[in-house]
Amino acid sequence: MGVDWAETLGKIWSYGVLCFGLGIVQAGQGWAYGPPEPPLLIPPEARDPIPHQVRPPDAPTIQRRQKLEEAQAPFRLTLEEQRQVDWVLQKWEALSKTVRTFECKVWRFEYDRVFGSDSGGGPPRPTHRDEGKIWYAAPDKGRFEIYGDRAEKWICDGKAIYEYNYTKKQVIQYDLPPELQGQGIAEGPLPFLFGATAADLRNRYWIRLSEPPAGVTGQIWLEAFPKFQKDRANFKRAEMILREEDLRPVALMLVLPNDNRVSYRFDDLKINAKSLLGEWFTSDPFRPTVPLGWQRVVEPTGQ
Repeated sequence: MGVDWAETLGKIWSYGVLCFGLGIVQAGQGWAYGPPEPPLLIPPEARDPIPHQVRPPDAPTIQRRQKLEEAQAPFRLTLEEQRQVDWVLQKWEALSKTVRTFECKVWRFEYDRVFGSDSGGGPPRPTHRDEGKIWYAAPDKGRFEIYGDRAEKWICDGKAIYEYNYTKKQVIQYDLPPELQGQGIAEGPLPFLFGATAADLRNRYWIRLSEPPAGVTGQIWLEAFPKFQKDRANFKRAEMILREEDLRPVALMLVLPNDNRVSYRFDDLKINAKSLLGEWFTSDPFRPTVPLGWQRVVEPTGQ
């Protein structure tokens, strides 16, 4: 049976926050791919007479889609508010193109909407707190690792994704189809992390600026809501925090479909650092290895 790439990549990259260092926003709420949308069936009489020629959508069709999006949007922006969002996305896109390597320490906090509540009325308490590390190299290599009792590890070398299953002591290899190699990974469930363009993000999400808490300065806060069901099946809303001076990520919050939350905080960021490049030449963080006593399992490639 073939690999369900939508499900597999969704699980991998939602944990990943893997290359968040590309520099977009930073406090998202939960991303992953659900099942693909069904194809649009076109009756024979409506098809183009010339084979393989794609008919562009007419103006009424575009207008209907725009009206539908407006009706479903969770908020409305003024012209000035939209200009401010566009400025941030365009600035991020320009800066992300300069990122060749990225490394940082990551703290992960998981919140349960029932067991993590504070009966005294204070802020919610995390049910789990983990420490780890993230590595990224343009355009398609990433590594996400959590240490300790709840260890997790994912590596992408551009050709395949490797999941380290600590329970079964297996390194599970998922070979990537050609369309998901290289820049194609930007089309994955977390395009914020993989260099998608500002236009791509606007097409896929409703995005707005939000007001930081009282007393917080020097930060840009963004909210992202998915437009398509394949994304909505896995997250409701994304909150992202950037450092105002250079748009580097500060934190990421993911709100899951069951209303639980996962937050990430990023420390000790190293972007295009010479010392980092030197370390990578001697020890490649994207080269998967099989620990002693573990088994390597290669999942069959789907159609």
